[in-house]
Amino acid sequence: MRRLPYYLSFLLLILFFSSCQKGETSASSGSSGGGGTPPATTVAEDKVYITTVYNNTINCIKGIRDGDCSQALITFLGISNNVVANQTWIDQMTGALDTAMGFPKISSVDSKFDFPAYRGTYNWNATTKKFVKTTSTTGIYVNFPSAPTVLTNNVNAKMTTYVDGLYQANAQNIYLPTNVKASLSKDGIELVNVDATGIFSSGSFPSPISVVCTLVLKPHTYKFTVTRLNNTKFSVKAELGGDCGSVLDGTVTFSSEDYNNFVLETFLSTVQATYTKADLTVVLNWDAKTYYAISNPTTTNLNNTISCVVNHSGVKIGELKFKDVAGKRRVYIYYKDGTSEDISVYNDPFTAQLRTILRPYFGNEVDNWFL
Repeated sequence: MRRLPYYLSFLLLILFFSSCQKGETSASSGSSGGGGTPPATTVAEDKVYITTVYNNTINCIKGIRDGDCSQALITFLGISNNVVANQTWIDQMTGALDTAMGFPKISSVDSKFDFPAYRGTYNWNATTKKFVKTTSTTGIYVNFPSAPTVLTNNVNAKMTTYVDGLYQANAQNIYLPTNVKASLSKDGIELVNVDATGIFSSGSFPSPISVVCTLVLKPHTYKFTVTRLNNTKFSVKAELGGDCGSVLDGTVTFSSEDYNNFVLETFLSTVQATYTKADLTVVLNWDAKTYYAISNPTTTNLNNTISCVVNHSGVKIGELKFKDVAGKRRVYIYYKDGTSEDISVYNDPFTAQLRTILRPYFGNEVDNWFL
């Protein structure tokens, strides 16, 4: 299988540009403030704007790290310097829960999750090191402590809805979830909420017709939507709420609907994506069909099949392109005045800050990440 060198770099750069930028604008940022033609900006001002976006992304990631959901998970794991201090305790509880639930009640033939068989309330008993099950017909409820030193079952996980449907794939029966509702609370405060619905096509392969998943990881809400536009064209949308509010909206087109015999190189035709955040938009287009038809693509070939344009207040401020440098293929940003520079001028400070944010929990292991 041919890999697309540096295509991931494009996606990462979109993420870095787009994630978590604050909504404020300023005169130097190119925002008109009144809906008219935005004032012209210099390339120097555009560079400051890009750096500000990166810095605001770091602030957003800090907010996610320090949010209630992340901190509850960190406390539960007891993770520090890449060591999970509570591993033995967690293994003990999960093993006991498996025993109490009679896990797994999933058919090896058709992968059907037997939700009714699991229904009940499961309370952790710290003395016996077992979960005690009581009858419940409304859902699955699991209560346990948030840390080994906590004496009460102050974490409450529940699944109140699970519905699935029978479909065919490769002439085999499979069950796919069509309605799921679940949540997790700590000390009476909801930290996680999952609400998902799915409609899939019948026939030889269950392609998604409409899949919607809303996920709350306090303090942020994420919404993911997949919509079938026709048998070979799908809309994909990801929305992030709160201070990091943003939308990534894309369309993926395939050349065939014979998904039972899916091969990426022969099926994928085009990918189009637009990221929107306040007055920033990043537009990506990939002619995958042309790309996969090229044998040993050159840098010029890659630039002819992929485009990624960065806009500020509807005005183009830069475009990402590939460039051969010292025998290596690099990603450069080309500004509106024709000048260019390696995106490492933005990525390197960003990843250095990102490692600093994660180092207290994962130690020096982070030095091997984001290379």
